[in-house]
Amino acid sequence: MMLFSRTLGCPVLSASDASRVGTVAGLVVDPERASITALRLTDVPSGGDVIPWTDVHAVGPDAVVVEAVASGRFTSAASPEVHNPLGKRLLTELGDQVGTLGDIAFDPESGGIGTLHTSRGEQVSGERLLGVGAYAVVIRVTPGSGARGITGLAEIPEVTEVTEVTE
Repeated sequence: MMLFSRTLGCPVLSASDASRVGTVAGLVVDPERASITALRLTDVPSGGDVIPWTDVHAVGPDAVVVEAVASGRFTSAASPEVHNPLGKRLLTELGDQVGTLGDIAFDPESGGIGTLHTSRGEQVSGERLLGVGAYAVVIRVTPGSGARGITGLAEIPEVTEVTEVTE
């Protein structure tokens, strides 16, 4: 597994001629498959600024190598479907905020997401990712696995009875 934060700012090079295609600026994920589907780039000489993961040949600590891509394969990060999850609020499906999404550990070969790293230091399995939007990242709660299903948080007692307070 590799932390996505280690790829931010890495040059993206073409496998065919080692020319610079751009610089990694973010990622796009598919919550249903818990995988990275595209990389967002900056410093792109022409065309769009999002390259599909299927065009990624290798990811290393110093560079990302992509197949020889035509600029037509690029899309724009301005698309409403392109949401960069890093730094967004991390919410459970119950609406509890459990920090922000600080990083993502992923398989550099497949793009599969292993764990989500919260700003509070907790790690959440990528399988629990439910959605990524413009406002927040939403994760599934696992019953009986700790406070609101997040490993590492103190247990939050369930509210079983509500009593009315009278003065």
